[in-house]
Amino acid sequence: MTLLYQPTEPLRSFHLPLSHGHQMHVEEYGNAAGVPLLVLHGGPGAGLHRAAQSYFNPKRYRIILYSQRGCGNSSPQSLEHNHTALLVDDIVTLLDYLDIPRCVLAGGSWGATLALWFAMQHVHRVSGVITWASFFATSSDMAWLYGDKGAGAQFYPERFLQFSQGLVSHKQVLSHYQQQLFGEDELSQHKAAQLWHDWDMQLSVETQLQRYQLPSPAHIVAQARLMVHYMSNQCFLEDEALFKHAHNLKSLPIWMIHSRHDLVCRFAMAQKFAASLNTRLLILEGVGHCTSNQVYSEAIRRAADLLLCKIDKNRG
Repeated sequence: MTLLYQPTEPLRSFHLPLSHGHQMHVEEYGNAAGVPLLVLHGGPGAGLHRAAQSYFNPKRYRIILYSQRGCGNSSPQSLEHNHTALLVDDIVTLLDYLDIPRCVLAGGSWGATLALWFAMQHVHRVSGVITWASFFATSSDMAWLYGDKGAGAQFYPERFLQFSQGLVSHKQVLSHYQQQLFGEDELSQHKAAQLWHDWDMQLSVETQLQRYQLPSPAHIVAQARLMVHYMSNQCFLEDEALFKHAHNLKSLPIWMIHSRHDLVCRFAMAQKFAASLNTRLLILEGVGHCTSNQVYSEAIRRAADLLLCKIDKNRG
C-alpha cells in the first residue's frame, strides 16, 4: 500500500517571462500559505512531472513545479541561451516573482545537480534541500554513463555497442550524437534520438528495455538534443564543481536518498558528498535509478516530512 500524498489539480498555472525571449511554465499545488518548495526536474529536458507533487504534504508545503527553459511547456524549445548559469538565474527570477525569500529545493538526478548548484550560489535563498539519485556532473560521471568502461557498457555490452556505434570513449560517443542530432538528415536525427533515449531507459529502469514514450518523434529529438547539449558540455560546470563548493551548504539541512544499485548516478559519489557535509543519507538497496519504484518514492516522501520537522524545530 502506497503512502504517497494524493495528487490534486494545480492552484494556478502560468508562464513567466525570462531573459533572451524564453518563458517558463509554472504550476503551483498544495497550501498557498505553506512552506515554499521548488521541485527541479531531471533530464536535462524532462519537463515538470505532476506526479512529483505526491512526495510532499499538500497541507504543509506550497509545491511549485516548473519546466526549465527549452523543455516541457516552456518556450521556445530552443538551445540558444540555454545553459546552467541561466537556469540558476531563472530560479532567482521565479522566486522573486512569487515573492519567496527562501524555499526548500527538491530534485532528482539532473534536478539534484541544479538544486545543489543553486543552493551553493544562493544559500541565503534556501531553507533546506532534498535530493535523490544525485548526479554530480563530473568528467568521470560522463565516462561512467557513455564510455566503454562505465557501468552500462559492463552490464549491457551488446546494447552499449549498439548505442555507441562502436565508439569507445565518452567524448567520442557524445561527439557522434551531436553530429547526428544536429545534422541535416532528418532520418539520422530520429534514429540517433531513439538510440539515445533507449540507452537512457536501459540504465534507468529495473525491467526489460522499453521504448521511450514522448508525444511525437519531434519531442524525442528535441529532448535528446537538449540532453546531448548539456552532457557534451559537462552540464556547463567545471569538473568537481559541486565538491569544490560543498562547504557553502554547511548551514543547510539536507536530505539525500540514493540507491546503492543506481547505474546512472554512482552511489560512491553521493556517499562521498554526504560525508563531506555530514548530510543525512538514506541508502536504498535493491532498486535502481527509477523513482517510480514504491520503495524509492516513499523514501522521498519520508525525507520531505522529516525536513518539515527540522524546519519547525529551527523556527521554534
